[in-house]
Amino acid sequence: MIKDSGASRRACLVNWRGSRSLSHRTIVPIRYPIRAKAILGALILLAAFLCPTAGSADKDKKPEKEKKEKIEPWVEIRTAHFIVASDGGEKTARRFADEFESLLRIFQATMPNSRVTTGVPVRILVARDGQSFARMAPEFPFDKRHDQPPAIFVFGSEKTYIGIRANASGRFSYMDIFQNYAREVLKLSYRKLPPWLEEGYSTVYGSVTFTDRGARLERPDPEDLSVLFESPLLPLDLVLHVDRSSPYYSPGNKGSVYFAESRVLVHFLISDPQFAGTKSMAQYITAVEGGADSLQAARDAFGDLNQLQTKLDAFVKQVSAPPADLPFASGSDSGSSPRTLSAAEIEARAADFLALRGRSEDAQDKLEEALMTEPTIAEAEQSLGFILLKKDDLDDAQKHFDRAAQLDPNDALNFYGQGLVAMAVAKGGNASVPVGAADAFEKSVALNSDFAPAWYNLAMIYSQRSETLAKALTDARRAASLEPGAPGYQSQLAAIQDRISHPEDARMAAARTQEPPGSRAITDKTGDLAARSSRPQPAAAPAPAPIGNAQVKSPSDAGLRIERKTEPEAKAATTSTVSATPRPEPAPTLAPPSFAESSKVYSMVGTITNVNCTGAPQIQVTLKSQNISMKLHADNLEKVSIRSAGSSADVKGITCSSLRGRSARISYLLVAEKAWDGEMQAVEFRNQP
Repeated sequence: MIKDSGASRRACLVNWRGSRSLSHRTIVPIRYPIRAKAILGALILLAAFLCPTAGSADKDKKPEKEKKEKIEPWVEIRTAHFIVASDGGEKTARRFADEFESLLRIFQATMPNSRVTTGVPVRILVARDGQSFARMAPEFPFDKRHDQPPAIFVFGSEKTYIGIRANASGRFSYMDIFQNYAREVLKLSYRKLPPWLEEGYSTVYGSVTFTDRGARLERPDPEDLSVLFESPLLPLDLVLHVDRSSPYYSPGNKGSVYFAESRVLVHFLISDPQFAGTKSMAQYITAVEGGADSLQAARDAFGDLNQLQTKLDAFVKQVSAPPADLPFASGSDSGSSPRTLSAAEIEARAADFLALRGRSEDAQDKLEEALMTEPTIAEAEQSLGFILLKKDDLDDAQKHFDRAAQLDPNDALNFYGQGLVAMAVAKGGNASVPVGAADAFEKSVALNSDFAPAWYNLAMIYSQRSETLAKALTDARRAASLEPGAPGYQSQLAAIQDRISHPEDARMAAARTQEPPGSRAITDKTGDLAARSSRPQPAAAPAPAPIGNAQVKSPSDAGLRIERKTEPEAKAATTSTVSATPRPEPAPTLAPPSFAESSKVYSMVGTITNVNCTGAPQIQVTLKSQNISMKLHADNLEKVSIRSAGSSADVKGITCSSLRGRSARISYLLVAEKAWDGEMQAVEFRNQP
């Protein structure tokens, strides 16, 4: 017998870690050579059998590792008006920073005396591809079943965010973003632009493209040119004289000759060298903002309107005209040096973007996680403060704003948040003057004198005491001048002027609040409905009588179609009236019945020609039937009942972009003072996609 001694024992070590089945090493004592050889052979065979499994496991791990490596760090570039971050590298971040700074200079060059900032930098998140965009905007997953928008624009009361997919294809990929941005600039800059100019400015910048040599304005929308090519142009003295009470001004019928001509006219005026190189547009805007008649102001600024009409007609008929170069002042701000954001920083910024899109709960969780990882992120503390303020969690909101102010004492929004909390506390405790609110807002305006909401709140506080009314008046004037398109600021100014016995100023300020740009009373919507929509749906409510020459379709299609000319006759260009019952005497067109904004559901059958998904989960669609167009909106597409024809079950998996081109009956509630005509209630498809 062989003794089992340390000297005579040899060990064979087999590492089993690669197989994931054992995590230790097996030590086999060798006492008998033959048996040992047999055991050793068996172990070798077993190891060879298990090696492919281990190799396969390594292969399975490799793609996962490579996927993680694709998550690139985010690089930040800061300019005068933007904070741009991108995971596509410094070059991508700087490209979009330069283009948006150029866009603002284009606004300033073509919209005289325009204000392009609130003093708070616009945050831009540029995702390098669809996968990165899906991580930034989870509501748009990256897969074949969902379409991703090229960009998302969110304008909040304190901040503005733009989320961009850098690899978006198409010539005008960011058209909706440029147009939405222009509309916000209009609100900041003007009080009562004529409808033709407001419409033109709201759309023309969608045709801007950027090249290595600068910016160009491409030809107008082909649909507008088609409308004007097929129909005679309206006389310019009529287009320029139309106000918001005119039947020509129908916001739900943006495809009409009037709106198409308005858009192309602005396009022509800012691209034609004769007018672009002069101060004619500035002269016109100054006159109409000062209360001058729109038509007379146009004659003074643009000269002979008949000659302008001839040039506009020639511009429309130019089939192969080249794009126009847009001259604008070169910027001196080349942007800051690039800075790589930490994972917690970009998580906090993406969460802030999420909160502005209505997902506060998810945003709060992500912000708290970011602060646990990196407790010194001031913007995360600030974002949490605004989220908790909206939840009326005032104590915690105050703590986060205080912490944010400690970390970044140069950010005016930190002190603005403190002021809002102080006002909310005073309101809850019925205090007449918010303790500490005035000091907080004063610090805010000292850091950012262009932020109108802070001045507005200061005026509100100081107006509560007679001895500070003069200060209230000064601050109210500042707020109203910073955002002349905001009716609330004008109303506040009128009230304070009235209190301190400035009746003439009070009457002038009050007049500015009567009809702010873009607003329409619901009665005007009723008149618009007479030309564009169908009869009410509820069976319990009596259907209104047919309006004008409206003809009811067969029972198989309960929608009421309206037949009318593209434009009303010239003699009808007067303020429309609304009465509760049809007029007793015969008339070519009967006044529609009055209704409450949310009392009846209307529907219209047509084709969905345009879909705007940039404000997701909100959605806007244009429903068109012959010459009639309706702009409809929904806060959340998932909450809209969508069905196929003849089916009672809702269709699942419908995406925003998949609605484009579908024939459908859409039921909606008519609304007032909105950029759209109605809120969608249900969609019934009339055909297969």
